[in-house]
Amino acid sequence: MFLQRGRRWARTAAALVAGGALAFGLAGPARAADEPTTGVAVSPEHTGVELVLNGKEMKTSELALTIDGRQVRAYCIDFHTAVKLGGTYAEGDWAASGIAAERLGKVQWVLTHGYPNGDPAALLAAAGATLPAGVGAEQRDVLLYFGTQTAIWTFSDDVVLGDRTAGVSLDAPQYDVIKKVHDYLVAHATDQPEPKTELTVAPAKATANAGAKAGPFTVKGPAGEITVAATGGRAVDEAGEPVTTTTNGGRFWLTRDGAGEVSVTLTAREAVSFGRVFLYPGGKAQKLILGDSTGETVRAQAAASFAAAPASPSATPTTASPSPSESAPAESPSPAVPAGSPAPSTSPAGHGGALPLTGSPIAAAATVGVLLLAAGAVTVLIVRRRKVRFTA
Repeated sequence: MFLQRGRRWARTAAALVAGGALAFGLAGPARAADEPTTGVAVSPEHTGVELVLNGKEMKTSELALTIDGRQVRAYCIDFHTAVKLGGTYAEGDWAASGIAAERLGKVQWVLTHGYPNGDPAALLAAAGATLPAGVGAEQRDVLLYFGTQTAIWTFSDDVVLGDRTAGVSLDAPQYDVIKKVHDYLVAHATDQPEPKTELTVAPAKATANAGAKAGPFTVKGPAGEITVAATGGRAVDEAGEPVTTTTNGGRFWLTRDGAGEVSVTLTAREAVSFGRVFLYPGGKAQKLILGDSTGETVRAQAAASFAAAPASPSATPTTASPSPSESAPAESPSPAVPAGSPAPSTSPAGHGGALPLTGSPIAAAATVGVLLLAAGAVTVLIVRRRKVRFTA
């Protein structure tokens, strides 16, 4: 009976292990935290267009990377090299691309405000472009994609987008949309920081007095919106206005009215963001940059301690010294000392409050001494006479 029970437990354990293995098998192998993200290069169908690039009519099409089963838009940053379609690309940083950071900084601005991260209607309006009648959302996105791609080529490879020629199959109104979006993005591009896959905030801890601002805290992480949620106080900008979202490279401060702690949590939804570079490790091939974002949610935290504000020192009333009256008579000058008079003594007055000595004290003392000696001599003579009379 005991053995039977043991066998029954063994069968149950084996079933649980098998079920667990099946479940993990269906989930697929997990990528290690330090392993770079990879994606397979593809070209979506029905996205080809003809453009005039560096004075030549050329046909080109959209690019994407299949990352963890999802197709993510990508852009070329290597105009003169062919893409390795079907090849597996690995995520890298800007330095590994060999393209100057100041160029990629402007590419990052183009990606932020271009397609697909910018609102399509707002992008068209900002560029002063009008979507031709009969163009649906799918074709509109193709036009916005190539307006963005040609602007990226301007900064990555100095490619010039020319005006439409008669040999280009794309009609003039649609070509005009691409050209105006390109012109707008190139004209307004400014430098932006490289996005990171990790989300960090520095410093991790700050201090301040209650009612003041602790910080600033600087954020580094993926591109796109990063939420800021403060507990126990408020997150504010330099002017003291509330902050609920920020971006890579953004700054904020923490504050609260009384003594205590304020904590803040920052959240970025997709760690592998637009602006991340992907390179082909198997040889020479076109370099790509993500135009959209994917990946897991990442978070970072920071905090600030606030001490009670020091008490203001109480004001001590002061009595103003009376100003001398303008009508007060002027002090009479001291009379001059006649020549030959003894100089006043500089000896300090005694503790009894006696007046300071004046005149010649030595002469007075000598006179008194002489008188005392004379009186003493007379006294001695009288005494001696009396003694002689009594003894006779």
